[in-house]
Amino acid sequence: MIGEDEYLERIVAGIHAVTSSDADVSWNEVINGRQFDVVVRFALGTLRYLVLIEVKNKTRRASAQDLDAFVTKARDQNSNKAVFVSAAGFQAGAIEVGKRHGVDLFQVSFDEEQLELSTTSGYIAIRRAAIPIPPGTVPTLSIGDQGPVLSIDSVTLLFTGARRYALPDEQSQLTYYVGKTGFDDGRVLRDAMDHHPFGPVELNKTRKEVIKLRPPRTVTPPDTYYFPAGKLQAIECVIALRQARHISGNVRIDPGAFRPPVIYTNVVTGTVDRFALDQLPLGTGPVNPGNFYFLLHPLRYYHCADVHDGLVTWELVESFQSGEKMSGAYTQSTDYAPHYIPVTDKAIVKRLEWRLADFQALRSGGVRPVAEPPRLGRRPWQLPWRRSDPRS
Repeated sequence: MIGEDEYLERIVAGIHAVTSSDADVSWNEVINGRQFDVVVRFALGTLRYLVLIEVKNKTRRASAQDLDAFVTKARDQNSNKAVFVSAAGFQAGAIEVGKRHGVDLFQVSFDEEQLELSTTSGYIAIRRAAIPIPPGTVPTLSIGDQGPVLSIDSVTLLFTGARRYALPDEQSQLTYYVGKTGFDDGRVLRDAMDHHPFGPVELNKTRKEVIKLRPPRTVTPPDTYYFPAGKLQAIECVIALRQARHISGNVRIDPGAFRPPVIYTNVVTGTVDRFALDQLPLGTGPVNPGNFYFLLHPLRYYHCADVHDGLVTWELVESFQSGEKMSGAYTQSTDYAPHYIPVTDKAIVKRLEWRLADFQALRSGGVRPVAEPPRLGRRPWQLPWRRSDPRS
């Protein structure tokens, strides 16, 4: 999908795109053999300006050495302005180097206390069957205070014959597969995991635990993208205890739909700007028919079917929300194209090609291709599926 470093860099690029009128903002550009995280170009009258931006997503504060190296790198390209962005802040020596060389210093962070839903993106809210909702009742959602929640970060299925299959550990995908993979007795994987007495684990620590099935039971997945049907003898889980918030209300919604505002702080002047993620174009510009793209919060994968007369035809080929798979098609103004991020991972593209074939066959009333899609195995995802899921 997207790594944390790239995600932060795209956010910074998006901030400068929406705050720099008539500027050309690019991400991950190579100039004369040197890579720059974000590049901003703009004109003022007959003059042309080049701004180079370095983004560091590290747990330690940026040092004077970090600033010195970037100053040299930016000067070699005759930049008019250098900007250094750090997720962890700056050491005192780094601030002094920045001031001396005229480098703007910013810290980027997220306001986890003010999670919000998108005002422009689509997401699914489903009525909670356990809570009666009289006609005319307004849907309600609320987020509680933080508290310790047991999370399952990853799941590996151990089949007979020493076969191992890792489930995708992105939150929405994992929730779907543990909820839709069925045993021969009508239960699903989630039932076995929810009823297992996991032992204690320290806050923010992880531990591996194995749920053994005696005797092995036949399981059948909703598709074969990650593993086939077979005899399951154990479920290997990596668990963790983390601070999280419970969602309550008369409807349920995928937790991935919530997003924290972005805080962009000039550490020299103290100026603080705040951006909703909806505002920020995280893509790289125009979209092209035949390519795949994705959006975050919640995660959704799209196929660009056509671009014509200022409209994009999108086919939503993969989105898992509240444990259900979503697909569909719609048209949208090309004005929104910069918000879509290209899919570059070849394994994901291959999976999406099969998802697209499934979707197009469904739309036409046909059947999926005869050949089975390849099982693609585990990918490096981010968010854990939480066992203590308040939506259930």
